[in-house]
Amino acid sequence: MYWHILGAGAIGCLWAAQLCQAGHPVSLILRNPSRLDSFDGQLTLEHDGQCRSFQLAGCLADSCGPIDRLLLTTKAYDVVEALHGVAHQLRPGAQIVLLHNGMGPQQQVPELYPAQQVWSATSTDGAWLREPFHVVWAGRGETRIGRFDAPGEAQLPDGLDGLELQLLADPAIELSLWRKLAINCAINPLTALHGCRNGELLSTPQIHRQMQQVCAEIEQLCQQRQLKLFPDGVLAAAEQVARGTAANYSSMLQDRRNGRRTEIDYITGYLLDSARQLGLALPENERLFKQFNSKKTNR
Repeated sequence: MYWHILGAGAIGCLWAAQLCQAGHPVSLILRNPSRLDSFDGQLTLEHDGQCRSFQLAGCLADSCGPIDRLLLTTKAYDVVEALHGVAHQLRPGAQIVLLHNGMGPQQQVPELYPAQQVWSATSTDGAWLREPFHVVWAGRGETRIGRFDAPGEAQLPDGLDGLELQLLADPAIELSLWRKLAINCAINPLTALHGCRNGELLSTPQIHRQMQQVCAEIEQLCQQRQLKLFPDGVLAAAEQVARGTAANYSSMLQDRRNGRRTEIDYITGYLLDSARQLGLALPENERLFKQFNSKKTNR
């Protein structure tokens, strides 16, 4: 089954390699002609010290051909515009899978493209690019996928049941996305603003107190929305993730250090928008969000 992948970062390349390995033809939709010129049709997957190479097609958005199955792995702020760029190629009933941090596009895309099937996904796989089109699968996790436009259905998009990735059909994908959002809100902004590794959220008392305040506010919002995210609460879950990834730098910190736009609008920003709809104030999260804007780290 033919898949198009829009977003040739680490996760996009990981999925491209996995689909190729499972025997599916794949096209990478690349962002500009120079990026396409640099692609020789070969993708390398490195895992446990072993490398495998796969041949696949590359194309631009305006010449990628009819699309029946599309995986978007761009940054959250690029999703809608990127999808608009290939909209004329989407066949009616095309399957679209959104795999990115944060929330917002998951709600927008089904409204913008009601004729398509829209899935959302959240993943704990670890991957990074050694160089363009050479992806290192650094940590095996799981990916939960569910129909956002038809909640309650427990199924995967076509052709994904034979992948080496651990994929789970999730009939309650919105709840899973909220779990990921809560963890990201608790970890990413603080590490980005303090310039620290994940583990320092626990070992530095002042930062840990901020983390506790952030999580307490998330709990307030979850209670208002009648969301039960974690058995022992958001703080315990966030601390567990920070402990398990203690040596890591968050993606938001890496984006900030490299002068790239962050996804703060789709992480803390989405949380605050949800709170405002309920008339709820989250002062610590608001303060962190404003600190990003004042430093112009996400614009």
